[in-house]
Amino acid sequence: MATIPHPATTALVENTGTQPYTQKKVTLGPANVVAYMFQGTGVFMCLDVVVWPMEVARTRMQASKDNRPQSTFKLLRDIARTEGPTKLFRGLGPFLLTSLPSQFVYLGVYEHATSVIEHNFPDRHNTNSAMREVAVAGTAGFLAEAFSAILYVPTDIISQRLRIQSESKGGPHMTSLDIFKSIYRTDGIRGYYQGFMATLLAFTPSSVTHWAGYEATKKVLFNHFSAKEQHHLRQGKTDSFYTHYRLSQNNYFIVGLSALNASVLSLVVSSPFDMVRVRLQLLDSVHQEQAEQLKKGWWAMAKLIAKQEGVRGFFKGMAPKVMAAIPGGMGYLFAYEYIKENLEGDSTKTPASATSSSSSSPSTASSSVPSILPPTFST
Repeated sequence: MATIPHPATTALVENTGTQPYTQKKVTLGPANVVAYMFQGTGVFMCLDVVVWPMEVARTRMQASKDNRPQSTFKLLRDIARTEGPTKLFRGLGPFLLTSLPSQFVYLGVYEHATSVIEHNFPDRHNTNSAMREVAVAGTAGFLAEAFSAILYVPTDIISQRLRIQSESKGGPHMTSLDIFKSIYRTDGIRGYYQGFMATLLAFTPSSVTHWAGYEATKKVLFNHFSAKEQHHLRQGKTDSFYTHYRLSQNNYFIVGLSALNASVLSLVVSSPFDMVRVRLQLLDSVHQEQAEQLKKGWWAMAKLIAKQEGVRGFFKGMAPKVMAAIPGGMGYLFAYEYIKENLEGDSTKTPASATSSSSSSPSTASSSVPSILPPTFST
């Protein structure tokens, strides 16, 4: 019996050599940008809550000067047993206090910066280059992190200090308000931005590699799979692996791999700087020795860690960071794409557009990557 070719495959064959694949670029109208920022902020805050126990474990490992490797789950179990399960979420309150405005600013600046850069520096030669994606997304990520840091650094310092409090070891127990007052009494407003430069050094490279790596990987994967598909179709191999699965048209696959790569890259790049940031933010200027260390700055702290703990010292807490950052980062980017495309669909869903969409030819419809949304939600 003759095999009936799939309509999409037929369209691809007809389209080969005449119209190249183009990767869908999700853009939002001005009316939906604010809705996107609110929805995105809500989802990303929920992701932060889910992975918070890993953040507590990471901070305690980074604060410790013991070079012996610690088991993440043993540490979490000890905290739950000796201090209570609720202490696994210690420091979450002050973090969430500024998470809403800082995430709101982060998303808004990133989207606006991306739009402005692409508008003022268009791809006139249609190079479809991954390097262009690196430049655009990296610059936007840098600006987003720098602006949002102004809002989240003060509560991040309070949160870090709360996380390392261990009731099993005795000592005074301080609330968020106690720490807030203590910082103001000893250092004034400047105390709330202790380690700010180290924070920028930790998170701006992370943000740059996160977005640049994500967008570049998406571009590379799309170009690779679409080129393979068109090459096999030109040779008449309609049942090959590439033409059968059409991975260039599978946004779940492309976004998943790209998100994984971006999460790993940003984790590796940021870890040494993050270690310096945490150590600086935990210093208390009430103590003479710590006050002197604060004045010396992030570079002196980096040298001190290297001298006392070696290169391994910069990568303490990697296990809980991986457990939090990779699933959290992938969830973040899936939610990012989902929300944007959902809102884009709402903004373009008009009777006229629906009619024109239904009357479009198969070859045109197959020339761009479809929505990441499941069929039930696709618009």
